[in-house]
Amino acid sequence: MIGRLSIRVAGPKTALWITTTLVVGLMTFCLISFDITLNQALAMTFSAITLTLWAHGRLAGLISATIFFMSKSFWVRLAFAIEGASGGNRFDLLGVTPALLLAGLIIWQMLSDFSAGRRLCPDRTRRLLIAFSAVSLGTIFYSGSPLVGLGGFERNVLPNMLILFLAASVVTCRDDAIVLLKGLMVFGLISSVYAIGQFFIGLYPWEMAWFRSLAIEQGLSGWLTIGLRGIEFRTFSLFYGYMDFLFTNILIFALASACKDLWSGAWKRVYYTYMACLFGILALSLERMPIIMILIVLLTLKYMVSSRTSRRKIVVASLAIVGMLYGALLLGEPVLKSTGSDKLVRLAELANPFQATSILDRIETKWLPALETIKSNPIGIGIGYGSQTKASDSAEESDNYIKPHNEIIQKTLETGIIGGLIYLLLMVAVFKDSLLLARFRGLEMLGAGMISATLAFWICGIVNLPFSGSSGLLYWLMAGALLGLKQSAFPSETSPKQTWEGADTFNGCSVQDETKSGHHHAVGQQ
Repeated sequence: MIGRLSIRVAGPKTALWITTTLVVGLMTFCLISFDITLNQALAMTFSAITLTLWAHGRLAGLISATIFFMSKSFWVRLAFAIEGASGGNRFDLLGVTPALLLAGLIIWQMLSDFSAGRRLCPDRTRRLLIAFSAVSLGTIFYSGSPLVGLGGFERNVLPNMLILFLAASVVTCRDDAIVLLKGLMVFGLISSVYAIGQFFIGLYPWEMAWFRSLAIEQGLSGWLTIGLRGIEFRTFSLFYGYMDFLFTNILIFALASACKDLWSGAWKRVYYTYMACLFGILALSLERMPIIMILIVLLTLKYMVSSRTSRRKIVVASLAIVGMLYGALLLGEPVLKSTGSDKLVRLAELANPFQATSILDRIETKWLPALETIKSNPIGIGIGYGSQTKASDSAEESDNYIKPHNEIIQKTLETGIIGGLIYLLLMVAVFKDSLLLARFRGLEMLGAGMISATLAFWICGIVNLPFSGSSGLLYWLMAGALLGLKQSAFPSETSPKQTWEGADTFNGCSVQDETKSGHHHAVGQQ
């Protein structure tokens, strides 16, 4: 399906890029014989595929580069598993290639836009992002080593956030956004199927030893831990970690659900299969935050497509549902805690979240030390370490590292109070872009999907880092895509009611009159 998607995007030159890809793949296979590792061979092959697609279609190249970045962890582990110790001491080219490749494409497109006379920062969102990037770049000298600081900048800002510029230039109409979303939905389905397969049959030798130890030593609680907590160690290895998988797929879920009326035929089957797999994983993992994020997405989407009178009912119904769930947790708390399973104990803590062990741990060993460090370092301590920030000697984390587990505290710790404020304004600007897009007929579903995902990410950002890693890259990618649509729809950032009310076409791409069904009409009601 991805193959058909790429072929359609590439257009009449399909045969050329297929031939080029096969030639490059054969060349890479031959190079393995000349003492390069499989790790390096895969890096070369996937880079060649991405660049070939990019040469024949910017959108196809963007999708390829994004999927390469998000699936890097899987390919690295695959290469290591096949080669074993023989390739262990060789340079991990595959580990750094996806980020460098995306960084190159971002810089390439920005230079191309600049040389064509287009403004690089025509709106508030991109100006704030450039300002935050400048502050982040300035902190590399605080990290002990400029080289380490540059590494942190590359991991956290380029390409993770600056991909917004690339997407805003490449995605210029709704059809582009839908093609991008289709590619991501297929990738989400593949990752979900892989996750379920890993849960049931993906048993590595070290896991078997872990299973035996738990089952023998801890009895029933050990088996519960295997069934519930064990999923974290083995399920989501298509990504960097299980949280990367969950946060990324929740973003895909939000956008795919918002656009569900657009899916037909095979795509409708893909959508429903993806939904079934994702909800199955939520049931298997019982992770608290992803479940809360899914509920936020569903309630937000339901609220946005409803009339004013219906919205009042939705608010009341939502409060009632939350009340029932909370009551069920209060009643079931003693039973859940008596199982001995860490997963069920953590679930029971939702009955009194302010006394939850995980929250208290974050407050005492993460947030408070981070805030103390910010107080003594108001201009930041450097962006070189990403989610593991080198802190003062008084840090309570082992090895003198602080992991704030809070998006705003993390960015403020690294870039200072000014950087944290700019980052906060940037997040608000992206939300306002989504609100504006949600008022334009034909694009309202994309705006609504991004609004629901943003609200879920904001809640998650209190205790995690959803705007970083794979999920962060995908968030800023979609923020850029919506920004490109907004720029095409509102070139002067004027009111949509003044400029585009009743338009039937959008920047050369077909915009169907969604209001005929009445399903999306309420999104634009104020």
